[in-house]
Amino acid sequence: MSSSFDPDGLWIKSKLFINRALDADREFEEQAFWACSALELLGKCALAKVSTLLIANPMDDGNSLLVASGLTQGNATSVPAKAVWSRCQRAFKPFSEGEAKKLSVGRNEYIHAAGIGFDAVPAHAWWPRFWSQAVILLNHMGLMIDDYVDRSYVAAVNAALATRKETVRQQLEARIERAKTMLSQHQAGTLSSRQLKEWELKTQYPTSHHSYAECPACGADANLYGDEIVDKNVVYGSGEWGEPDVQVTLTIAPIALVCDQCRLDLSDYDLLVEAGLDEGFEVEGSADDIDYEPEYNNE
Repeated sequence: MSSSFDPDGLWIKSKLFINRALDADREFEEQAFWACSALELLGKCALAKVSTLLIANPMDDGNSLLVASGLTQGNATSVPAKAVWSRCQRAFKPFSEGEAKKLSVGRNEYIHAAGIGFDAVPAHAWWPRFWSQAVILLNHMGLMIDDYVDRSYVAAVNAALATRKETVRQQLEARIERAKTMLSQHQAGTLSSRQLKEWELKTQYPTSHHSYAECPACGADANLYGDEIVDKNVVYGSGEWGEPDVQVTLTIAPIALVCDQCRLDLSDYDLLVEAGLDEGFEVEGSADDIDYEPEYNNE
């Protein structure tokens, strides 16, 4: 197996990078660069611990896949960061692909362009968001903060995590209170012209699946949206006239909640978790959703 896919090697390198990032003598932009590099390596490490095939580049005629599987030796490449974020989101809930992309968007600018790269989010807000994602990967590997960073940095990391949790709680509370106020004003006919235009713009998400959940603001049936199928339940039986019948139930991971009655919009996964709405919802599937084994022509 190539050293590119060695989980232990990825772990050691990620630890090196994150401790370099936490060096207080560095400017924030340099700290963020090393932290983003550490997070990518940490994601690859978490995936490789499940299977090295999860981080092998599939686009080189299978060479990297063969090396990752141990069938051949030689040079191989791993998948890019965007693939790491996507796979971690599916494998390690509640890791957020979108949040990881936002955190690392400045890395290419910092390296390859004239801009600073990490100037969109101030350091005091960036670090809590970073650690909320990193700790998810650590937890899935059965590790803790003090396994990852030098003891002298542990208190600062825990403080950042506490800040993030409080920020999410405050954001949820603010959105709920605003939705309640908007609904009350709409019912009383006191919305301003600007607010009325906002009210009339109903948000819809172009997702594959849709259900309902109780709105945390007004108690109405709010729209719950999702794409990813996390589980399938298939029941076979006999239909009318003895014909075969199949019933398929899909469990979908939610990505957003929108209420048409009060206009509450929870399109951030952290907000769904804080509101207790992150559990998968069930929808009816069809025979097309069943994964049949392929038929081989052995003649």
